[in-house]
Amino acid sequence: MTARPALALALIALAAPAVALADDATRPITLAEALATARGHNPSYLAAVAARDGAAAQVRGAAGVDDRVLEAGVDGLTRAADPVVGPFFQETGVDAIGGHVALWQPLPWGGRVGVSVADQVARTSVRVAAGGPVSDITTTVHQPRAELVWQQPLLRDRGRRNHAAPAARAAAAASAEEAARLAAEVALAHDVERAYWELAYAEREVEIRASALALARDQLGVTRARAEVGKVAELEVATAEQAIAAREAAQLAAEQDRAARAIALRVLLGEDDDGDARLVAADDLAADVAAPATADARARALAFGPQLRALEHQGRAAAIELAVATADTRPRLDLIVRGGPMGNADSAGAAWAQLGRFDGYQASAALSFSLPVGNRAATGRRDAARAARERVELEGAALRGAVTAEVTRAVDAVALSERRIAAAAQAARLAARTVELERDRWQAGAGTNFDVLIRQDQAVAAEAALARARADRRLALAALAALTGP
Repeated sequence: MTARPALALALIALAAPAVALADDATRPITLAEALATARGHNPSYLAAVAARDGAAAQVRGAAGVDDRVLEAGVDGLTRAADPVVGPFFQETGVDAIGGHVALWQPLPWGGRVGVSVADQVARTSVRVAAGGPVSDITTTVHQPRAELVWQQPLLRDRGRRNHAAPAARAAAAASAEEAARLAAEVALAHDVERAYWELAYAEREVEIRASALALARDQLGVTRARAEVGKVAELEVATAEQAIAAREAAQLAAEQDRAARAIALRVLLGEDDDGDARLVAADDLAADVAAPATADARARALAFGPQLRALEHQGRAAAIELAVATADTRPRLDLIVRGGPMGNADSAGAAWAQLGRFDGYQASAALSFSLPVGNRAATGRRDAARAARERVELEGAALRGAVTAEVTRAVDAVALSERRIAAAAQAARLAARTVELERDRWQAGAGTNFDVLIRQDQAVAAEAALARARADRRLALAALAALTGP
């Protein structure tokens, strides 16, 4: 092989991606496949999904504030006492058993209304002394009753807002968790894209280093051939051998970095196996990618930002908590009104017949007032809720400023990336040309082997810089997409 065809082949190897060695077990993966795998297996993202699902379950649970409540109970009483001398009438024993069933319906404006049906059977023993013989009388009385009951708080917890507070608070928390899930998904996609293109760059660098090593070995062969016929000194052979050793070290370092990048991507994908096959980026790093419009990037980022949305929902929840905590600082005044027909007879049938005919009735009303002295628990909860709301508002302001700065950096990076790639591509083309020219000078005796190797190193650096510029463009686009949304 002549020197010029060998040089041409080496330069082609520098410019074109090399295929993986046959004995190097690899698993090509596209970016779309990597993103889909990460969404299905990454544990951090799945934890965010589980948190979202748990918050949704809390919403379903909070809706139970409007569920009807069925209440039932039984009670019993027995009492016996020795009679004493003197009283005209005294009770000596009571055996009673009763039960009740009630159905309650919570009211949208607070309180609840219900229907209660109860029955009590009591057997009572009394002693009657009226100046003559003492009489012990035992009677059995059935007392069924049906009541309509209304319980209404008049001060604390009144109104629809307080009644709906648990459901509204749960809904805000669920919305915040969904926004947090979206933020986790966006962050995961950004991390996967970064890892993917860093892997693609690392693979390209291995290819460049391998091509540079092949070029140095070719240069060594030519140099040895020329040294054998006395055209160059032995120093030039040693110079080529030194370059080979240095490039072998650089290639090993690049291979080590490629392996580390593949492991980093595998971790993000949530793959817990050892992975005998090394991941390989299947998408072309050098493919042209159109940049999105950036004129309204800041507005789109502020409108999309899931972390901002999460803080907004947290602010809603904090406002609801503050309203409830403020209500708790007020006194409590409850009204209970109840009434309905009742029966009273010595047999169950007669007693229930009386209840059905409305022969008897019972009605009552009660007011209950309570206020903790000092009320430190309620005021503490109110102050804590107010501080929580202020914290969320301040965090939102800080995050909006951070998003603005990040968008500015991302837009600048995208805008400069095309110019950077163009400049790097021109530098790589010129560097390849200088290698050819320097080798022509060396072969003509006007230069040294050392000069040729220096030009080769410059060409390798230029090609690596071009690959780095292309990778950085991909990273800039990924960062901008993570801020502004799809």
